[in-house]
Amino acid sequence: MFFKEERMKFSMVKIEGGKRGWNVLIDGKEWLGGIIEISSKFGVFTYGKRPEGYDSWVFRESRGGGAVTIPYVFSPPHGQGELLIGLIKENRANMGDEPVWCVMGGFVNPGGETHQEAQTRESTEESGIDAVNAKELKGVCTNPNRAFFVADVKAGEGVHAYGLELPFNWLEEEKLDIWKLKEVKQLLDFKKTSDVRFFPWRESVEMTGDALARSAIAQLLAKLL
Repeated sequence: MFFKEERMKFSMVKIEGGKRGWNVLIDGKEWLGGIIEISSKFGVFTYGKRPEGYDSWVFRESRGGGAVTIPYVFSPPHGQGELLIGLIKENRANMGDEPVWCVMGGFVNPGGETHQEAQTRESTEESGIDAVNAKELKGVCTNPNRAFFVADVKAGEGVHAYGLELPFNWLEEEKLDIWKLKEVKQLLDFKKTSDVRFFPWRESVEMTGDALARSAIAQLLAKLL
């Protein structure tokens, strides 16, 4: 059975054994089946019996994951002082009703976009920071949730993390141990930089509930410290 829309295909495949674990409702009606698949150009969502033997859902992103960018700054003296990590405060509905501190990033667009291009685009869209010179951080990619995302990290699937070093003189202290970007038009395209703040790296780890941010910060620390 297929329900087709312009951008999404919804298919249901009934298999032997009927309903196994979860109650599946489609348009308010319970469905007694084994596998449900929802697919679009962005990826495939599948509900069904996992290899471990229990019911669950998984998602495989069509390009193998996304990309995130961590802007960072070394404070004086001589650029070797405190490591400051840049996070952006934004609304993330899956993380609650209030804005939260997150890493900049998102999925790779279908149609041939690379991870490098994705991190540059997302950084510009979300923060206004031009991250074209960001460097990919060493290490295997990140599976954001190993229980529910399918990503072969050794094959390059998962979320790629990038680091972007900025000069300390681009920052000004807003309050103790919290820094913001100066509004200097010739340095950055300031669209949303008012939402970006830089924190000492230990504080940045403690204040964000974004697993992608914590993972990227860990990769950055492995590179720098």
